[in-house]
Amino acid sequence: MTLGRLTLSRRRVLALGGAAAVLAGCGPRRRAPLPAVPSVQPSPVSQAWSIPVGLPAPWKEPPVTRFDAGLRAAVGRYLRPTPERPEHPMYPGAVAFAAVDGRVAAHFAVGDAVRYGADKAELPAGARVPARTDTMYDLASLTKVFTAVLALRLVERGRLELDAPASRYLAAFADKPGITVRMLLTHTSGLSKDTPLAGETPAGRLEHVLREPPVAPPGSGFLYADQNFIALGAIVAELAGERLDMLVRREIAAPLGMADTGFIPPGALLPRIAATEGALRGSVHDPSAAAFGGVSGHAGLFSTASDVALFGRALLDGGGALLRPATVELMRTNANARFGPAAAHGLGVDVDQAWYMGRLAGHGAFGHTGFTGTSIVIDPRRKAILVLLTNRVHPDAAWGNNNPARKAAADALAG
Repeated sequence: MTLGRLTLSRRRVLALGGAAAVLAGCGPRRRAPLPAVPSVQPSPVSQAWSIPVGLPAPWKEPPVTRFDAGLRAAVGRYLRPTPERPEHPMYPGAVAFAAVDGRVAAHFAVGDAVRYGADKAELPAGARVPARTDTMYDLASLTKVFTAVLALRLVERGRLELDAPASRYLAAFADKPGITVRMLLTHTSGLSKDTPLAGETPAGRLEHVLREPPVAPPGSGFLYADQNFIALGAIVAELAGERLDMLVRREIAAPLGMADTGFIPPGALLPRIAATEGALRGSVHDPSAAAFGGVSGHAGLFSTASDVALFGRALLDGGGALLRPATVELMRTNANARFGPAAAHGLGVDVDQAWYMGRLAGHGAFGHTGFTGTSIVIDPRRKAILVLLTNRVHPDAAWGNNNPARKAAADALAG
């Protein structure tokens, strides 16, 4: 069986030859559906959820309540049609979590986790599932930041070198000696954001993607491509000798108390999971991650807003139990200044991207977005964290993107 051409990129961000442009930012894209064959279904062998996770460290008291009303208004506005988009809401539901100086500024849910049926028709009110603060969302490309942290932990241990050829760690890169690990982290490898995905098994499909040649000379510009983190995830798993789902659970979720974070969530969690495209629920939305068995370096994680905020707090606090302060500083420093402001990217994170960070951008804010409607922004100057999880792809990814909501929420917190 050969699968059709799939778009591996989830953000239309391009900057080659020194020119950078944000084209649509996690907006709609064409996607060839995967055939519903058993080999494409998420693997049932994930044992990561059995790894014990302790209680998270408490937030400071008392909470900072003055931001709550503004954030609720900013996020809630897009639950209904707007003059810019009168046909339908921007998303059916959302959960927001904000913290300032270690104190919770807001944590609330709005709308529905499940609002539409497989036919895209609205469900009767009694059949809908309201969003709750503990609703779990498909994080999509926010997964990349977790993969970056795992990679940087290997750098700290001397197992991985940022400026070494990726081919040193990945046999499938033998014909791409010019691509370094740092280039994968900064999306400057020249690898394509559009790659045919073919093969009979998850391992075969992964091998096929890894062997794809770059479309531009390595180091010549910024081209956001899922391929970079598919490769980085493969490197991390190879060096650690363990699957990414196990590594994320043991090395990130467990020490931070992120009990609701992991790949391939078990069926018992299904009632808490927000739907994505159509009626898809509990299985990864990203087609390439699904084809790899549900676990990949670029997409596949599920989590709650409060869990993602714990991850953000560790990075804001200099790495916490995850990384050394100097490593976090390197991670959030713009490595792509020569390619223009739209290409500003550290090691696995965006830097000062006002198109979704709003007024939090401009002084070293860093974060990431996800195609399903997720985002995190960390602003060291304000000591602020903003997590917005939506299922804007439910019921149709082509209905639009939620960048206006991301920006509005960031502006509310900045104000």
